Amino acid sequence: MSTATRLVFISMVAFAQPARAEGVLHDLASEIATRLDALRAAHAPKPAVPVAVKWKPQRLSSIELGAPLVALTAGDLDGDGRAELYAVTTHEVIAFAVGEHHVKELSRVAFVGEPAVPASRDPVGTAVVEGRVVYASSSAFARGIKVSWRGKQLAADLGESGFELCAGERAVLVAGRDYFGDDKNGYYGVRCAEIADAAGKPQRARALLGMTGKLEVTVDAAHYAFAKIGTAFELADLDRDGKPELVFASANAPGEADEVRAVTLGDDEKKTKWKKAFNAGGVAGIAVGDFDGAPAVIAAVRLVGSTRVDLWRLN
Repeated sequence: MSTATRLVFISMVAFAQPARAEGVLHDLASEIATRLDALRAAHAPKPAVPVAVKWKPQRLSSIELGAPLVALTAGDLDGDGRAELYAVTTHEVIAFAVGEHHVKELSRVAFVGEPAVPASRDPVGTAVVEGRVVYASSSAFARGIKVSWRGKQLAADLGESGFELCAGERAVLVAGRDYFGDDKNGYYGVRCAEIADAAGKPQRARALLGMTGKLEVTVDAAHYAFAKIGTAFELADLDRDGKPELVFASANAPGEADEVRAVTLGDDEKKTKWKKAFNAGGVAGIAVGDFDGAPAVIAAVRLVGSTRVDLWRLN
């Protein structure tokens, strides 16, 4: 019986009893107040429970994707309480189960629809998780796809034109280019996240990477700026203390050594919490997912032009 139904039932019982000058209505009002307090408490924000982050980078696997990687994300699409890793190439979306020391490919599904004309100068892609769906886009196709699980296989439905950058936010590439916006105000990408503060209240975090390599980050009314940021970056509260972290790759030229850094928003950028250098290969994607009870950072590293990536778990 639902709470509302029980309250109506209580009211009917109360008025069916012989009237008393005092007691019945008082008891009814008290019961209703108690249950309303319980409902409010059940839906009240819950304070964040901090977890210790142990940075221990390890290479999980080297995987042949079959096409260039253009986006990386994570989410619990199958509803088992553990996130899966989703790699988006120019032609497919690939799901992986992530363990502490390994990854396992679960399923692949191809993009559908007409090819994009004209094609972008460099391959571009996005991936946004909304509920039980990954909205994936590739510059090789005119429209994105909506990816979900059907049994033990991934399935794709044709989506909208353009690129899903954040939930409800879409953009189109400049014709023949690898950036959004226009020639004067172009940008390479956007990441969004909803992160609970220390009291459990949701905060909307948004990061936009401009063509100069400057990253503009807003968290509700707060604003932060970072320089020399690569196209692989992510927002998350890694230690669950209510303060978001920015995890990002450097803006080195393709073919040069790369690195991943993590910094808490509001802290000194020069005093990063952690960094990891990769001497062979650049960082093509970063994703954060709750794979086994706490947020973990996954980085995809590849050589220039290669369709094979090394997947690294960083914590």
